[in-house]
Amino acid sequence: MKQLSLLLLFFQFVPLVAQEEVTIHPYTVGVRSQYGFILNHSETMEFVTRQHISAFEVYWEKNTLGKNNWEQEYNLPKWGIAFYAAHFNQYIGNGYGLHPYISIPIINNRVYHLDFRMGAGLGYISNPFDGIDNFKNVAIGTPINAFLTLLLDSYFKLNDRTNLHTNIAFTHFSNASFAKPNLGINIPTIGIGLDYNFGEKAALEVNREIDFIRKEHPIKLSIRSGFGISESSATIDKKYISGIFSVAAEKQFTPKSKLGLETNVFQSGALIDELEALGEKVNSDLEAMQIGIGASHTLTFDRLGLYLQLGLYLKSKYKEEGNSYRRLGLIYSFDNKLSTHIILKTHAFKAEYVEFGIGYTL
Repeated sequence: MKQLSLLLLFFQFVPLVAQEEVTIHPYTVGVRSQYGFILNHSETMEFVTRQHISAFEVYWEKNTLGKNNWEQEYNLPKWGIAFYAAHFNQYIGNGYGLHPYISIPIINNRVYHLDFRMGAGLGYISNPFDGIDNFKNVAIGTPINAFLTLLLDSYFKLNDRTNLHTNIAFTHFSNASFAKPNLGINIPTIGIGLDYNFGEKAALEVNREIDFIRKEHPIKLSIRSGFGISESSATIDKKYISGIFSVAAEKQFTPKSKLGLETNVFQSGALIDELEALGEKVNSDLEAMQIGIGASHTLTFDRLGLYLQLGLYLKSKYKEEGNSYRRLGLIYSFDNKLSTHIILKTHAFKAEYVEFGIGYTL
């Protein structure tokens, strides 16, 4: 999570590379072959992390042409959809992921390109944990999961339509504590691939002047509310609903970057269960309520925002996960007032739940 935070700040300062007027094919299809291993981030995962794994990916991609301001700000990014498949081992089985993504150029010239790609979608694990038939898979307890991927992609132009790719990638499967166990599956890989560009060529618009007047973007107050579903470590196969209420003061400092201060109130039924399992007496739901405050940064892509918050608890009776928390997700604004969001709340590398909600800007 710390490394991802630094990456989000880095893309705030990625400059638009000066280019001559050029035309490009608007669409790309490609394939990647990847080789890696499952990270052993818990002693209980020894059985499922002994083998190396191979994976492949096929994808469709659209190049932006610089017609919108956000495309200019991110150096003409690409967006697309990809399908991922891997065979892990006899305990986890096969893993599949279908996800949209955005790819942001870091180096972009006629011969060599270096992009950073972020994607999130749905994943499927063929052999999840089963207390009788598959008890050694302590990594993940559901077939349907969240699928996240980060990829540093380096590629060389072979001809007008074809590029040769090499990449370093990190892939993650998790059910965000919807069902236990949920240690998650983390997979670093290296890979190689080819792509093919097609479609009638279109002209790029580059280095267009963008007007951004900071004083026209005052501090705005936003109210957000949501819910999440999770299981407690103390009770098996019982789902709890969590409620979240947040108030944020945010300011758009640049076309890419929005900074904010935020107060959060969390109410979790699973937390009450875990406190009682530790021998703590909970007389009312208010005793288990958590209140936190934190700083947030949103990387904006037109109406879509990639949101990260680092928070500290001001009030929390539950101390097992420490005094800090992180929230990472997507916020989509329908207009200047109404928004919706999906946000993952975590403590270090442990997910607590995924929050689904709505927001309103005053």
